[in-house]
Amino acid sequence: MSEAARLSPDRGGYEPATAFAEAPIPAGSKQGPVRVAVIGEFNSGKTSLVNSLLGAPVLPTSFTKHTAYPTVVRFAAKPSLSAEIADRKRVPIAWNCIDSAPAQHIYRLHVGVPLDRLKTLRATDTPGLGLGDESREARTLRACRSADTVIWCTPAMQAWKASEQRVWLSLPRALRRRGILAVTFMDAIRSKTDASRLMARLHGEAGQYFRKIVTVSAHGVLASSSGDTGHG
Repeated sequence: MSEAARLSPDRGGYEPATAFAEAPIPAGSKQGPVRVAVIGEFNSGKTSLVNSLLGAPVLPTSFTKHTAYPTVVRFAAKPSLSAEIADRKRVPIAWNCIDSAPAQHIYRLHVGVPLDRLKTLRATDTPGLGLGDESREARTLRACRSADTVIWCTPAMQAWKASEQRVWLSLPRALRRRGILAVTFMDAIRSKTDASRLMARLHGEAGQYFRKIVTVSAHGVLASSSGDTGHG
């Protein structure tokens, strides 16, 4: 079943995704944009998925050299980029200055964009996990704790490795209950039989840990797997 989140290469644009932003804001919290955090190991398609969610190429997909910091994308009347430093102070910064900034001085990045979609959605892109950098991984996991929905990206070619399961299960159970597993680069699996086998394996091995499993193509097309899963 296709979801409304299709990359449109002919027009160079995106149509906004709704599949991942359906989690209600927890009772008792202030009403506002749904907060979605996208996490996973390196090169798992996180930034492309964030762009699909937003319906626009807000973050460059060559963003890998800037992923030392969680990056929060929210609505703003004018485009902006700032770095959050000590005492949560925000200072303007340019993309080409991020690499030269002392890493210990930046807590996270904030991107403001005048997109209507961001009036109801706040997305956080995160550094890749799995390289053994404890400080970086701690930043990523902290960025997830206030999220209404947490999306774990796993590439179809090597989906749901033991290392991914270990990290996911290290998160609080309450957070995992808000989790969605996104199987990225699904179009790399050419055979329908292989794709079916992959999804059957993921439902068996990971389904209990996520409320939903979806597939994502390299072009941003999202599709929902059949039915919701358990809540592990």
